[in-house]
Amino acid sequence: MSLQIEVTPQAIAKLAELGTEKKADYVRVSAQQACGCGRIGYRMAWEEHVSADDEQFQAAGVTLVVDANSRPYIDGGVLDYQVDSMQEGFVLTNPHAQNGCSCGSH
Repeated sequence: MSLQIEVTPQAIAKLAELGTEKKADYVRVSAQQACGCGRIGYRMAWEEHVSADDEQFQAAGVTLVVDANSRPYIDGGVLDYQVDSMQEGFVLTNPHAQNGCSCGSH
């Protein structure tokens, strides 16, 4: 079964903007441990190379790739672009991820 991810209109608009400033062929979306308690965080970065086990999908003319280890944490998620008074950036939420963090590191 292919990777299922919803990309919001705000994220599509920002991806389209980034596509005009392309720094590499792909944007890697990955999941990684964010703190000592094991909470998962997400990262996006331009990348030149993909692996055979990477899954690719298109959004706004940009090719996004997800590696096999990150897939369970990203599949079924929503990729959004949010702006508030303190920060702006892509936000990936996954309904399968546990909410909250009790380690106190963030």
